[in-house]
Amino acid sequence: MSIEENKALVRRYFEDAPYNPTACDEIFADKIQWHALYHTPNPNFTSSPQLEKEAYERHKMIWGKWVEHIVMMIAEGDMVMVHWMGRGTQMHEYFGIPATQKEVSFSGVYIFRITNEKIAEVWNMWDQVGEWQQLGVLPETKEIIMNARERILSDYS
Repeated sequence: MSIEENKALVRRYFEDAPYNPTACDEIFADKIQWHALYHTPNPNFTSSPQLEKEAYERHKMIWGKWVEHIVMMIAEGDMVMVHWMGRGTQMHEYFGIPATQKEVSFSGVYIFRITNEKIAEVWNMWDQVGEWQQLGVLPETKEIIMNARERILSDYS
């Protein structure tokens, strides 16, 4: 596939698959390897078109009318990198956090590897700290820094 065809395929990940689950059968390889580029208990896992459909449905249930758009896309060879932004309202439990009904917006980066005209591998990273701060789970960064500073100064007193 050409670079432009790879980019078009990845665009479908954002613009078609969330609203048209059958697109998952068309854009994903039979096995998709996911890699987290952040700390998580399960940084690498294998998915499938069916599991991706289920993930989209779960995402919509948790975040309501989630809107995600591409900010920037860069491609070379069989790789496509996307900087994306998203916005939604937490409607259901998320990682053990009860529904807050709070609207959040955050961004992230995905790197896709295309094999045989399908998405076969994805590396992902998003602003979890900002997301959790908006949900009220973590304090704002300024407060975290102030608390750390006070703790460090009290250790030297």
